[in-house]
Amino acid sequence: MNDHFSLPKQLGDGLVLRWATPADTDALAAFNVRSHTDNPENPETWLAHWTEDLMRGDHPTTTASDFTVVVDENGGGKIVSTLNLISQTWAYEGIPFGVGRPELVATDPDYRRRGLVREQMTAVHAKSAARGELVQAITGIPWYYRMFGYGMALDLGGGRTFLWDRPGNYKPVEEEPYQIRPATEADWPLLGKLYDAHNRGSLLNRVRDETIWRYELTVSHPDSAYARQFRIVETAENRQPVAYVEYKQWGPAYTVREFGVQPGHSWRAVGLFVTRHFKKLADALFEKEEKRLLGISFGLGQGHPIYEALGRQLEPQRRPYAWFIRVPDLPAFLRHIGPVLEKRLAQSVLAGHSGTCRVNLYQQQFTLVFEQGKLKEIGSYEPKNVEDGDIHFSDSTFLHVLFGKNSLEELNETHADCYSRDPEAAVLFNILFPKKPSWVVGLG
Repeated sequence: MNDHFSLPKQLGDGLVLRWATPADTDALAAFNVRSHTDNPENPETWLAHWTEDLMRGDHPTTTASDFTVVVDENGGGKIVSTLNLISQTWAYEGIPFGVGRPELVATDPDYRRRGLVREQMTAVHAKSAARGELVQAITGIPWYYRMFGYGMALDLGGGRTFLWDRPGNYKPVEEEPYQIRPATEADWPLLGKLYDAHNRGSLLNRVRDETIWRYELTVSHPDSAYARQFRIVETAENRQPVAYVEYKQWGPAYTVREFGVQPGHSWRAVGLFVTRHFKKLADALFEKEEKRLLGISFGLGQGHPIYEALGRQLEPQRRPYAWFIRVPDLPAFLRHIGPVLEKRLAQSVLAGHSGTCRVNLYQQQFTLVFEQGKLKEIGSYEPKNVEDGDIHFSDSTFLHVLFGKNSLEELNETHADCYSRDPEAAVLFNILFPKKPSWVVGLG
């Protein structure tokens, strides 16, 4: 298969599927605003800026040719459906792997239920595979992407809120121990170190190199939802950097999307300083626009260190939504993260384990073969009946344990066909795939 992945393709009735070109930018930007805006009287213009950022040619991984478009040649060549692929790198406990992110999926209402998205998904999945990406991930509406092999297997969003008017929360100080400034392009090496602190405790994270840091610091349109506003927190006395925060004013609160504190410094002290800083910004905004903000939404998933630092001053946990995740070749991905599995095993009650575990996903089966604690082979077996296997997972539920969203016990409570017939297999899987939170912010 060549780089065009069998495109352009005639779909019948005058519809043609092809890769986009830079000449499509204005039409695609307008189409995405029109398709994704809930209230036409208040169009979400940030969608146009996001589309333009992705198509302009200076994005780290994405160009106009990573968009698919379906055009109606009988309708003057108008765009009637589209989506795109944003390639990026994530890491699984430090092991990097390629991810293809389909986004901006839309079809004109008059052209729906014709399989147009399925045709485009086939094309971008092929392109993603050709780039060596082991996983595809998408944010999107409930249920829909299950039709294309995705499962809601990784936390997306969620968090806790700090309200300024809650008794005891807002306490001005006479002299601040820290100051804050906008990050510059030259700060990217420092931000890289602070980003490691932000990711502490997260099973998965997105990998940033110099090119991506520079893009997110300087290039993306400021009005896009994927624009980043990085701030560096420094000591007031000698301006030594101690932390960073990335945020956006969203609705009635400032939403913090990244937050990291240097080792050896107090997360609580820095966190409280940040709450006071944003209170001053909110007061200034109210004076200027009479727009009242209520507090800070720490949109950092379910297990971020700042929650422990601020404790009961935060509101209860907001449950996250979920990334849709697709892993087209599970054995290949498991081989790729094999060192993580071996490390978990070596640090467990099954250290030095030897044995074969037969995993039955009902529509697919594979074996995990360990020899003296090492993952020797990921093989296959032919089940004699539907229950043949040591451990069973239905639909996409195996992805839930693979990506730390649910424990084996939790899945069994809600899915009667997720269970272990072999006690040792249950012990092994609880070791290999512990429940662990993630707060991945994808490259947009």
